[in-house]
Amino acid sequence: PNCDAFDVSATKRQAKAHDVLFRIIVPSKQIGKVIGKVGCRIQKVREDTKATIKIADAVARYEERVIIISSKDKENSVTDAEKALQQIAALILKEDGTSIEELKVGSGHVAANTIRLLIAGSQAGSLIGASGQNIEKLRNSSGATITILAPNQLPLCASAHESDRVVQISGDVPAVLKALEEIGNQLRVNPPRQVISVSPTYNYNAMHPPQSYMDPTSVNYVTFEMLISETLVGGLIGIGGFNISRIRNESGATIKVCGGRGEQNYRQIQFGGSAEQVALAKQRVDEYIYSQLIRQAGVQQTALQMW
Repeated sequence: PNCDAFDVSATKRQAKAHDVLFRIIVPSKQIGKVIGKVGCRIQKVREDTKATIKIADAVARYEERVIIISSKDKENSVTDAEKALQQIAALILKEDGTSIEELKVGSGHVAANTIRLLIAGSQAGSLIGASGQNIEKLRNSSGATITILAPNQLPLCASAHESDRVVQISGDVPAVLKALEEIGNQLRVNPPRQVISVSPTYNYNAMHPPQSYMDPTSVNYVTFEMLISETLVGGLIGIGGFNISRIRNESGATIKVCGGRGEQNYRQIQFGGSAEQVALAKQRVDEYIYSQLIRQAGVQQTALQMW
């Protein structure tokens, strides 16, 4: 028998055997916008699409949440899960006073709009393609910035599966929604090889387990403040708050960046927690600042050599 033909049919049987499942990461400050008052918005998405939608509990205070969307596969038709994925993404990206329909066709939105999906490691290869051809095609067709983050950049809300990866989609809202539609179709055609739990366990990094936040009223609670250059703040926070969330998770300290963007040359960073938590958080911030200063010095040295 033809081995290649057997492999293709086996893949098709595997795809049919799985429900379509997506996991979308929602920042804690946006989860209310998705759920709606008394759950009205998320319930409307359920009723409109008939998809099964579950919201995982937060692992830690102020942490991101995972919304798990699933439905039966439909051959040659858009699945209920894909429809729900689009609607939930539109709610996340929705600006106050802007309709979801306007988001789909509008232009000129801030390019920082970001949607993040959790995918199984077995799906990452097919999404990237040989020499990155598939993901480059997705970028070109949608106009969005699409990145698959490194395995060590998993958020705390990720599944316990070590192979999980994060797909990050940024750009104008219409471009993000178009890219999400195409990525959803790719993930549907290439389901995960392992079973993904609809009630996920979470990613507790063995080397840096997340620390619990300390009650500010505790006698052992300490605070610390430092100033950093405005030019370094954006990178410290990261896209969607990813970098600063990782420092919070690893250290257990609360970290607050004070002041508005561009208001002054320096921004105040406030830390709170136990002495150990604050020290670790400050160490991570110092490491970031040092790496950026070294990088800037290298750029300046290169410019001088060229001159």
